[in-house]
Amino acid sequence: MASKTADPATVFTDAFIAGVKQTQELAFSGVTAWAELAGKGFTMPEMGSLPFVDAMPTPQQMVETTFGFAEELLSTQKDFAIKLLGAVSPGKPA
Repeated sequence: MASKTADPATVFTDAFIAGVKQTQELAFSGVTAWAELAGKGFTMPEMGSLPFVDAMPTPQQMVETTFGFAEELLSTQKDFAIKLLGAVSPGKPA
């Protein structure tokens, strides 16, 4: 019975994503610990007391808007790359 080997590209991408997730968890833990420590020594101003705060998007809205743009741009680039492959590979559908 032949053994099935994993695709090297899949192995690499899975390992890379796992590394990114692990790094994110470490960064999150560090920022959380720092925020707890800094919160004991410093006080942040109330957001409502800052000028023009009503006109500003929330941090969550900024993240959603920025990642939405990035997702749309990446999708557009993917569509372009597929069309480009079709153009340079005559006789082979992309």
